[in-house]
This record gives sequence, C-alpha cells and structure tokens, in this order.
Amino acid sequence: MLKFLKSSKVKDQAIIGIIICCISLVIGYILLTFISTLENPPLGHTIYILTGTSLIAIGGLGILVILKYLYDSNKKRKRRELKRKKHKIVFLKKNAQRSLKN
Repeated sequence: MLKFLKSSKVKDQAIIGIIICCISLVIGYILLTFISTLENPPLGHTIYILTGTSLIAIGGLGILVILKYLYDSNKKRKRRELKRKKHKIVFLKKNAQRSLKN
C-alpha cells in the first residue's frame, strides 16, 4: 500500500488526491446536513456547520486544483513533444567533418 502511495506516476498521485478530496466532501456533507440539524448536538450547531462547510470547500477546491494540474502537465508534455519534432538532430557528412578538422 505504501509503494502505491509513494509512486512516482503523476496519474496515480492524482487519483489518490481525488479520493481524499471526495472523502473530505462526504464527511463535510454528513456534518453539515445530518449532525448539524440534530436537536442538541454535542458541541453545538455552529461548530458542525463551520467544519462541514470548510470540508466541502476544501474538497471541491482540491479536486479543481488536481484536475487543473493534470490538464497542465498533459499540455506541457504535448508542447515538449512538438518542440522535439521540430528540432531534429542532423549529423554532418564525413567530408564536412574532415574539412573541419583541417
């Protein structure tokens, strides 16, 4: 499990991050809708409302940032490939190399 968490592949790390953000969204939703609407919650309504709203906001922003990072990394990879295709390596002919040595 730890090897999967420490994997160097960007897509694997993004999947883990999206799963964590979704868990945060679910916990925030549960706190906001079910626990904060109880008649007498243990710590009061305000704490559950604030933490639920915060977790939903953090989860949503996290998903957006991860998706933007994946989109930008794909765009950067494609741009790099295009630059490589434009600049091909050209070797000098043997006659040209001999004249350069003289």
